[in-house]
Amino acid sequence: MKQSEILRYQPAEKTNPYPAVAWTLLLAVLLSGGALLAMEHLWATEVLSLMRVFAIAIVTVVCCAAGKCNRRLSFLWIVPLLFVFITTGFRGCPSGGMAWINDMLSRWNSLHEDGLALFSCNASLRDRAAFASLMAVLMGLLAWQIAAGRRLYCGSAFCLFWLILSLLGGGFFPPAFVLLLTSVFGMMLSDHAQGISGRGMVWCGGIAIVLCLCAVLLSNTEMASVDALRQNIAQDVHDMRYGADVLPEGELNHANRLHESKEDMLQIRAEQQKMLYLRGYVGGKYENGVWSPLPDSAYGGENIGMLEWLKQQNFAPFTQASEYYRFSDSGQTPEDNRVRITVNGASRDSIYAPASLEKLTDGRAKAQQDGTLRGRGFFGLQSYTLTEVSGLRPSELMVAEDWVNAPRNEAQARYVAAEAVYRKFVYENYTAVDEKLLPLLNRIFKEGETENDGIYSVVSHIREVLKAQASYTEAVSIPHNEEDPIRYFLTASHKGNAVLYAATAVQALRAYGIPARYAEGYYLPASKIKAGMSEAAVLTGENAHAWAEVYFDGIGWLPIDVTPGYYFDTVALQQMVGLPDTVRKTAALEDTNTNADDIVVPTGGEARNHSDALHKIKNAAVIGLGVLGVLVLLATLLLCLLELLRMVLLWRERKCCQRFTPRERIFHKKDKLFRLLALWGVDAALGWEAEKTDRALTLRLPAVSKGEYQRICSLLEKTVYGGIVLEPFEERALDRFLYHLTGQDMKKSLGMWLKLRYACLKICLKKRK
Repeated sequence: MKQSEILRYQPAEKTNPYPAVAWTLLLAVLLSGGALLAMEHLWATEVLSLMRVFAIAIVTVVCCAAGKCNRRLSFLWIVPLLFVFITTGFRGCPSGGMAWINDMLSRWNSLHEDGLALFSCNASLRDRAAFASLMAVLMGLLAWQIAAGRRLYCGSAFCLFWLILSLLGGGFFPPAFVLLLTSVFGMMLSDHAQGISGRGMVWCGGIAIVLCLCAVLLSNTEMASVDALRQNIAQDVHDMRYGADVLPEGELNHANRLHESKEDMLQIRAEQQKMLYLRGYVGGKYENGVWSPLPDSAYGGENIGMLEWLKQQNFAPFTQASEYYRFSDSGQTPEDNRVRITVNGASRDSIYAPASLEKLTDGRAKAQQDGTLRGRGFFGLQSYTLTEVSGLRPSELMVAEDWVNAPRNEAQARYVAAEAVYRKFVYENYTAVDEKLLPLLNRIFKEGETENDGIYSVVSHIREVLKAQASYTEAVSIPHNEEDPIRYFLTASHKGNAVLYAATAVQALRAYGIPARYAEGYYLPASKIKAGMSEAAVLTGENAHAWAEVYFDGIGWLPIDVTPGYYFDTVALQQMVGLPDTVRKTAALEDTNTNADDIVVPTGGEARNHSDALHKIKNAAVIGLGVLGVLVLLATLLLCLLELLRMVLLWRERKCCQRFTPRERIFHKKDKLFRLLALWGVDAALGWEAEKTDRALTLRLPAVSKGEYQRICSLLEKTVYGGIVLEPFEERALDRFLYHLTGQDMKKSLGMWLKLRYACLKICLKKRK
């Protein structure tokens, strides 16, 4: 063996291990302390003195440090566990842990109005304290293992875990993450022997000061900017996948958006000529001028599993009205109506279906609780076919048949039992009136009111009041000073469009104790449906509409319209009571006159007739742009990840080079040189055909001068074979040659740029052992 090789593997001189152990101990204390602070801040109540928890963790870390300094004391790490066992017996730890998880779930339910189920446990304060003590020991042991092994990735994952848990639980506590991040940065600045230089100490202290300033300036309760950014990103991704929706989606201050777009939204082909309300958005909760879907908390508590149980009973809120007709024994059940819907400009995320939906025969959908249906697929559904069952009578004339109260067969009895369960849920959640609006609603809609005899009477009264109280307009006035839009509509502007009429009607119906909810979508008048299904009816943005949906006991959700021009007057309704509720198929129509006349004449004239080929091209373009947008987004994310990985690996390479001896550093650069040459397609090895390789390299890389490669090879041979350390100016020449090989000072193709920038990351990971 050469003398140089023998010198290379000589054992290092013994050094004092205590400074490195002390530094590791400090990092472990910071790491465990940050985790315990984060955990303590997530408790619903104080269960144990914070100083006691910290003391247990510090004792655990000190025991581990003592075992590191003296192998005969390596068993000391078990002492804290024995202490916890003696004082608590571990008996209360499981129930204490479940209590802590329950606190987390309760925080989540409270913040996000969710209905996650809690564990069934009855944990005492002593049980919670036992769990906290055990966690202090475990955090101390884990923190020591991470810090002693300089496991930077594990430490980062540890911090990320507590950060995510704190954000989800609404218990973000900046001081905790100051400790956690300071510990991680301390590990990054440590050397291979777990020690740290004076310069590293200064850097670590500076980072800690900056983090402390950030913690002071950052509020631990308000994360509005973070939430806004998250919502904006989620909305952009949604629009990229499904297309932007032009509906206000329950935001009353955006009511002007209802008919803002004039583009084609839907193409409808139907077998029957009758009006349809195609809902795409449902709002069950009103707050700050916005109708939003019922929160998940409404389906929690005693209602957990209700929708799944209803599904097992073959009862679905989306198809309840059609189920009611199916079980009818009056002999007047309407025929199925097959409807084909093609989405053009509307959002492909929503399934635009009527309340009388029977089934989706073409296309896959998923239910969003009991409100709306969403299309399955990464880009939603472009087209789908459904069947619905409904008559010609307006919904307010519907009355449940006698069998709903006295079922005559087993199928009817099963339907009635399931409907009773769902009806209880509906009355609990869809009758809540905004407390600030209730006095106004009582004054406007109930003063001087005569006794009513059901939904028909209440709906007629609400229509009359709104007719006297307000007028229809497309140019909706926006309230000032954050005034409630419904209050402003009823008391100040007295003008509004379908959004404000529907929102007001829902609140008024609820004031009468009638379950109602807000709905948006598209209104299909009967006259737009052509004979047969060969020609499509085109719905534009001018056909966007908003209405109320009322729950009829025993029947289900049905549309109720109070917008002027969209409903029959009292005389017409009374004439319809005695008429048969039948619908003729469009395929058999010979006379275009029918009882299902238009309720309203659409504004803006007839929609333009576009050819099917043009629609297909437009749809293909929309989908293509969506795919392109997603690919660009994924490419951007991949590039960001590669850049982050590159930064980390280059930083690691610099750290490794700092630990190398001068000779080891030259070996490392030699390996890097020949790997870079391989990326340029030059097959080379030290001392092998140097002159030929020099000519090939000069032709391929103009920045490399003639004979430069041969000079570099002679310098490398000087160290590799002669064991002579290069002079500083000689090593700078080697570094300059490597710089040329990275291609940073020359023009190159995109493929070569990517290869040199990212494929050479493997070179950064290569270490000379």
